[in-house]
Amino acid sequence: MERVSRRSVMRTAGAAAVSTVVVGRSVAADEPKAPKLWPLEGELKIHPKFVYHYYLVLGEGQTCGLYGSDHSREPDLLARLQPPVRVRVHGTLGTEHHAGGTKDNPSTFPEMWWLYMDVHEVEQLK
Repeated sequence: MERVSRRSVMRTAGAAAVSTVVVGRSVAADEPKAPKLWPLEGELKIHPKFVYHYYLVLGEGQTCGLYGSDHSREPDLLARLQPPVRVRVHGTLGTEHHAGGTKDNPSTFPEMWWLYMDVHEVEQLK
């Protein structure tokens, strides 16, 4: 008969406990989580030709492109404001790569990454 050490018994018991916890979590994981809404404040401006139409000037020239909550180019919440105006926006943040164009299809904008926000809430500041 094979001798079983205390350490191997504890490892087996620990693995069983972990698998029970994971199974218990998978049921709760089926519920959708609301996205984290981040606040940003700055001056709202309009860009006439870039991929995003509305953008926020944050500070020392940093900008953040603004889209609608469904990632649309013309967000209804921002369309009713008359830029330039200071606003506080809440939404989900993301980044996107702009390739800068090709030989066949040149772009006036260089290759770069930009920060954008899908806006869920807008508050005009004084």
